[in-house]
Amino acid sequence: MDFSAFRDGERDGWSSRADIYGDATARATLQTIPKLLDHARLFPRAKVLDAGCGPGYVAASAKLLGADVEGIDFSAGMVERAKTKFPEIEFSLADVEDLPMRDETFDAVLSNIVLFHVTDPERAMSEARRVLKPEGRFVFSQWLGPDRSECYQLLFDVIGRHADMSRADPAPNAYALSNEAQVSEMMQSTSFTDLKAEIVENVLHAPGPSFFEFFMKFGVRVPLILNRQDVNVQVSIREEIDEAAAQYLADGCYKIPMPSIVYSGVAK
Repeated sequence: MDFSAFRDGERDGWSSRADIYGDATARATLQTIPKLLDHARLFPRAKVLDAGCGPGYVAASAKLLGADVEGIDFSAGMVERAKTKFPEIEFSLADVEDLPMRDETFDAVLSNIVLFHVTDPERAMSEARRVLKPEGRFVFSQWLGPDRSECYQLLFDVIGRHADMSRADPAPNAYALSNEAQVSEMMQSTSFTDLKAEIVENVLHAPGPSFFEFFMKFGVRVPLILNRQDVNVQVSIREEIDEAAAQYLADGCYKIPMPSIVYSGVAK
């Protein structure tokens, strides 16, 4: 199936959110970084690639631990934001599914909530394996799906009842990588061993008054669906999401469980 329109929407959507990432998406994704680095087992002067770097938080964290780091992203806006925030680190425009680096270059490849957004996650894994040195580590994270995430259960319960999903561009299964068994098969097929998976109990702290309005800035996948709906459907979805989220609102802030899972493997 052709996912090119979805890919373009993701790239453009993240570029437009680069300047607000720190007070939107980062409210949840940053919570996963400590576990990502724990799995990476970095050492002084380890060569690290932040693949799908966004505004550069993983790269900056790895550098603080003494690694030699570079980052890439397919979103020009994110690359520019990363260069501005962390000018001491090299960031460039590239695709995790087609890395421009030489074989066996890195000791670790890290991707924080990235494969969720690509068209072919297994190809991204294969590229990570190619650029890793033998015994190098690939570590990536993924949101858990609506079956294990209160946040996504809330959202997709409402969206599933109102939205015409056929209006959205064809997209890969958003939660295929939430399935540990499926990810294990994919990583084994791309020559990773010593596989590990660990859940991180992220809690999204979202400012009020409207959780719907916040989440339309938080990510790209949901807006790509909702922007294709009729106005009356969008209004109904907004009202129901805010009503459902009200139970999580206290002192002007929504606190909604949004767990992630960290996977790691060693290059054979």
